[in-house]
Amino acid sequence: MTAPQNNQETELKLALDVNEVAAFRRLMARRRSQPTRQELRTYYFDTPELALSGLGMALRLRRSGQRWIQTLKTEGDRAGGLSVRAEYETPVSGHALDLSQLPEQALEQIPRALREQLVPVFETRFVRTAWLLSGQRGARIEVALDVGEVRAGGRVSPVSEIELELKAGHSDALFALALFLAERMPLLPLDASKAERGAMLARDMAPAPVKAAAVALARDMIAEDGFAAISAACLGQFQANLPGLLSEADPEYLHQARVALRRLRAGLRLYRNSCPLPAGELQTDELQAGLRALAAALGPARDWDVLCLETLPAIQPHFADVEEWVHFAAAAEARRRAIRQEMICAILQVNPGRWLLQFHRWLAVHGWRENSACRLAQLDALSRFAAQALQQGRRRIRRMGRDFSHLSPEQRHALRIAIKRQRYVTEFFRHLYPEQASTRYVRALALAQDALGRVNDARVAQDRLHDMRDGGCAFAVGFADGWLARQALETPPRKIARQVQALMQWKRYW
Repeated sequence: MTAPQNNQETELKLALDVNEVAAFRRLMARRRSQPTRQELRTYYFDTPELALSGLGMALRLRRSGQRWIQTLKTEGDRAGGLSVRAEYETPVSGHALDLSQLPEQALEQIPRALREQLVPVFETRFVRTAWLLSGQRGARIEVALDVGEVRAGGRVSPVSEIELELKAGHSDALFALALFLAERMPLLPLDASKAERGAMLARDMAPAPVKAAAVALARDMIAEDGFAAISAACLGQFQANLPGLLSEADPEYLHQARVALRRLRAGLRLYRNSCPLPAGELQTDELQAGLRALAAALGPARDWDVLCLETLPAIQPHFADVEEWVHFAAAAEARRRAIRQEMICAILQVNPGRWLLQFHRWLAVHGWRENSACRLAQLDALSRFAAQALQQGRRRIRRMGRDFSHLSPEQRHALRIAIKRQRYVTEFFRHLYPEQASTRYVRALALAQDALGRVNDARVAQDRLHDMRDGGCAFAVGFADGWLARQALETPPRKIARQVQALMQWKRYW
C-alpha cells in the first residue's frame, strides 16, 4: 500500500453564490488549463458527541472513482479564508477506517479513549471541477469548484465554494488570485470548513450572529504581531456576520458586524497613535475608504433597528390610540426596511469580500512596514505597548471627565466615545494581565458607557422620529418624542456622575 502523506495544507476558501457558478466556469474557461471533474462522496467520522470536532480535527473517508482515501486534518491557523494546517492522507483498501495506516505522529493526536468510538456522523456529496494554474515566481495553485451538499441526520445544507490550494510557491499567490477573482464576481472569504459545517448540521445548530472573541495574545509578542492579531480578530468577527447581515432578518447580525468595525477602528487608532505619521494614517487609502464606507452604511440601519425593535415597543403601552399606533409602527417598520435595503446596496458597492481579502493580505505581508515612521512601534514589546496604550486612555478619560456636572451634551458624548474605545482596548489586552483585575475594569467601563449611552440613544431615537414627521402620524410621533425627552430628563444626572467618577478613580493594574 502507498505510504501515508503528511503535508502542510495551505488553502484559501471562498464562498460562491450558487447563481454565480456558471459565470465562474466561464471565467476559468479563459485560462490555459484543462479542468478535471470528479464526483466525490465523503464520510466524516467522529464520536457520537463529536469530540474530534471539538478538538479542531476532521477524520474522513473519501471515495474518488474506485479508490478510498483516509485523511486526518488537524487544527491550524486561519484568517480571511486562508488556512494552514497539517494533513495526513493515505489510501485504504475499502469503505472502512484503518487507523493503523496513519503515521504515528497523526495517530497520537487522536486520544486513545476516542478511537473505539468513531462512527460516521455526516457526509458530503459534491462535484469538484479543478484547474491547475501556474502563477508568478513559480507558484502553482489548484483551483477547485465544489458544488453539492452536506448531509447529517436527515438534514441537508448546500455547498458552493472555491478552494485555492497552494501546490508550490508563497501563500501570497493565493491572495493575489483570490483578489483577481473577487474583482470579477461577488465572493466572500470562508473560514468554516465542510467538516465544521457538517458538525454544526449534525448538532442541528443553525448559523447565528458571532460576538467578539478573546484575542490570542502573549506578553512576549512584539507590538506589530499583537496589532496583526487584534486586526485579524476584528475582521474575523465582521466576516462571520457578513452573510447573515446581507441575507437574514435577525438584527443581531447587523449589531455584531457594526461592533466588529468599531473594534477594528479602535485597534487601528491605537496603533496609529503610536506612530509619528505626518498624515496621521496607517493603512492604505483603499482600505481606509472601504472601512469608512462600510461603517457609514451600517450606522443608520442600526439606529432604525433600535428605534423599531426596542424603543417603540417600550413606548407603546403608554399610548392610548391603538389604531393610530399600529399605523405609526407600520410606517416606522417600512422605513426601517427601506433603510436596510439601502444599507445592503451600499455594502455591496464596497465589494466587501474583496475588501476583506485586501485587508487580510495587508496584515499577512505587514503592509505597515512600508512606512518607516512606524518602525519603532513595531518592534516594541507588546506588554510595554499595551501598558502605554491603557495608561493613555485612562489619562484621556480623567482629563475629559473632570468637572463632569459642567460638561455640555457634546462633551459628554465625546467622553462616552473615549470610554468605549478604552473598553475595546482593555478587552484586546485583557489576557496579558490578571483576569480578575481586567474583568472588573471592563465592567466599570461598561457601566459608565451605558449610563452615558442611554441619553445618547434617546437623542438618536428622537432624530429618527423627526424624519417621520411628514408621514401622517404626527400625533404618535410627537408623543414618542415627548416620552423620550421626559425619559432623558428623568435620568438621574447624579447616577451618571457616580459611574463616571468611579471610573476616573480606578487604579491602574497594568
